[in-house]
Amino acid sequence: MENILLQLEHAITAISEAVWPVFIPFMLIVGATMAIRSIFIIQKQATTPSKLNMKNVIGPASISLGAMIGTGAIIGVLGALSKLSANGQPFIESMAIWALLGSAVMLPVSYSETLNSKIMKKTPKEYISSLLHPSLGKLYAVAFVALAVFGFGGFQFSGIDSVAATILGEEFGIELSLVQRYLFIVVPVIIVVALLVLSKKHELFMNAMTYMIGTAVVGYFIFFIMFVFKTSDYIPVFFDRMIQGLSNPVGAMFGVPLGLILGMQKVLQTAETGLGALAMAAQEADTEPREAAMISLLPTAVTVFVSIVVTSYIASYGVNAGTLHLVDETGAAASTVQRLAGYFATAEHVVGIFGLIVLSAFTVLSALTTILGSYYYMTKLFKQNPINQNIAIYLALVVLAGTLAVFGANVVFEAVDLLLFVLCGINVTALAVFTFKHWEQFKK
Repeated sequence: MENILLQLEHAITAISEAVWPVFIPFMLIVGATMAIRSIFIIQKQATTPSKLNMKNVIGPASISLGAMIGTGAIIGVLGALSKLSANGQPFIESMAIWALLGSAVMLPVSYSETLNSKIMKKTPKEYISSLLHPSLGKLYAVAFVALAVFGFGGFQFSGIDSVAATILGEEFGIELSLVQRYLFIVVPVIIVVALLVLSKKHELFMNAMTYMIGTAVVGYFIFFIMFVFKTSDYIPVFFDRMIQGLSNPVGAMFGVPLGLILGMQKVLQTAETGLGALAMAAQEADTEPREAAMISLLPTAVTVFVSIVVTSYIASYGVNAGTLHLVDETGAAASTVQRLAGYFATAEHVVGIFGLIVLSAFTVLSALTTILGSYYYMTKLFKQNPINQNIAIYLALVVLAGTLAVFGANVVFEAVDLLLFVLCGINVTALAVFTFKHWEQFKK
């Protein structure tokens, strides 16, 4: 069974590595064209100017930010930096600039997908079904749930497990077996999630999301400000290495820079641009199209900054200081636990115990909000199902994701990049069809 899973993992990875060099130009060209038409043509003729009402910001922004920022903001980006380093790029900082360049296109895409969804007054599943084909709408819904619960949810469980194991091992010298880690780390998280979902109280659910993600982000920003203040002499070095990496890229398939591929994957994975998540979260408030689109930019910008800039800077400093190793002694990418231990060691080296506390709290709180966010999206995608049925399916998937995260079914997590390709491809294509063929029926 283990060999079958390993072969499947390699097959999925090979497919993902083959499609992404083709998909990135598609996203950049089609996404940019769709965004330009949406902002400069459709917005002017199909919507009316609207002011940003702060009471409408909290709900959608909390859902989006909570679902976006998870352990992937640290673990996922560290994994990409490790892969870049293992492939011969000494200037890992280049991924940050590649990601930010990609964000220059992806932020308008985030704005446009929310704008167009509100104009159509349809969720992504609904407009994909009507603009493309009903079967593609169903495929989108199933793939989104698989990505949110198994992929993103699995990352969160893996992140909490890795952080707890790292702290117990490094700080207290306690080594837990896999079964102990599952029983004492993962199961309590599942219980907390189950209690919130089973309460069936929307206000409690929203308040939990808001307070948890708010606390996590504020604490992380305070930590980063302290980190930058204490390492201010390294800032010029970081930017210099970033430019050197940009001017000396490591090529991947079809000559596309590997840093661009990894950077775009992390932007799509963390900020969820093009997935339709922002459009679904916008349904939480009765907002006008322009207002909803502006609200969607807030969580996207915060997530890109936290996941790409913050993590890259801290990792870069850690590698330079010798507290973080992205590759092992053989030159291969370091394991998740090794990378995470080095990241925490870097935080403690600069900021002290406060760094460990903040990173631990950020990991747990952001992971919980991401797991809970996947339930919100599931209810939007399968709102025709009875609520008890959705809860039962969701909790079964959460338990399975948590179990697989601990006991090593990496094939589930390797499928994340492939699912991103499927979801973004379908959603952006549908939005492009709308902006070129169907938007005029919504003229004011």
